[in-house]
Amino acid sequence: MLFVTVILVSSVFASTSLRISNSGVVSGPLTGKWFDYVVVIMMENHNINNTYYKGVGTNPCFGDCTYYTSLANSGGLAEEYTIDGINAAGCSIGCYIAITSGYGATTSTCNSTPPGSSGCPYLQIPNVVDRIESAGLSWKAYMEGYPKPSTCFNDDGSGTSYYHFDHNPFIYYADIHNSLARCARIVSANSQTVSQSTNGCWPSSLPTDDVFLNDLTSSSTASNYMFVSPNTIDDNHDCDDVSIGNAWLNQVIPQVLGSPLFENQRAALLVTFDEPGCTFSTCPSSPHGELYTVWTSNAAHPITKVGFKSVNAYTHYSALRTVEDNWKLSPLISTTDGSAQNMTEFFG
Repeated sequence: MLFVTVILVSSVFASTSLRISNSGVVSGPLTGKWFDYVVVIMMENHNINNTYYKGVGTNPCFGDCTYYTSLANSGGLAEEYTIDGINAAGCSIGCYIAITSGYGATTSTCNSTPPGSSGCPYLQIPNVVDRIESAGLSWKAYMEGYPKPSTCFNDDGSGTSYYHFDHNPFIYYADIHNSLARCARIVSANSQTVSQSTNGCWPSSLPTDDVFLNDLTSSSTASNYMFVSPNTIDDNHDCDDVSIGNAWLNQVIPQVLGSPLFENQRAALLVTFDEPGCTFSTCPSSPHGELYTVWTSNAAHPITKVGFKSVNAYTHYSALRTVEDNWKLSPLISTTDGSAQNMTEFFG
């Protein structure tokens, strides 16, 4: 009888899972083509003209967009990023589902009806978590104002937390909901909820997002794939004026980019929006449906281009395809992320 002994050794990667290749060789997590860690932050309900100031004589944004603008100018801005190919009636959640699974046909009822209900059954489809885990990589989803420290919670919390279930795509997938281990990877981004006001939305107190930021202090606590959903004030959903989102990003992003993870590892940050169009329709009218979308990294340890602008057409499927191609993961749906162009031009 043949006995095989496998010795587990420590790793500098966030995940200590091991993969067994077709040859039977045991190896650690995949090294990414462009990055080994990625943070995806999804903001809400504005187009690029509301959030990015192109200069004198152009749309001056809708509120204070100074940090949005400086982040875009110092990183890489995708000027033609849209929700093309996604059922717009199904967004918000439909856009979150698209960027995490390539599925673009989510119905509008899933925005108002919690997942698992008769109006919105769990999605029996593969998703990015399946691909991430199969490659021996780790993931975690951080929900600002999440009513539980961690778990699959399928409804809203108290009104003071401003968490909404349709900004959390991971609880919609059946194979995540049915796994205690996977549900434990969906956590609150902040340990304490602060008092916020939707009266004008700014000025307002801001959560510290300490749980999320603390995980970036080490490669042993950070996950390879991290998804962050701010609450419905900080992501601009409840505030047509973009000043509150500008302030939230200005508080969080410097701490992300200046964290030990981003200083010492190959880590990339993607900031994008779910869809165009203000929640309460008071933003200045615009014929454009492009979304503010920026790739960036630590200035002293850059893996993304600096001061780069692209006019190539991209969608949420392109962002997903970039994650897939980075770790050589198989596309989830051949006609969406499988046929999308990745965003390789943003990496130096």
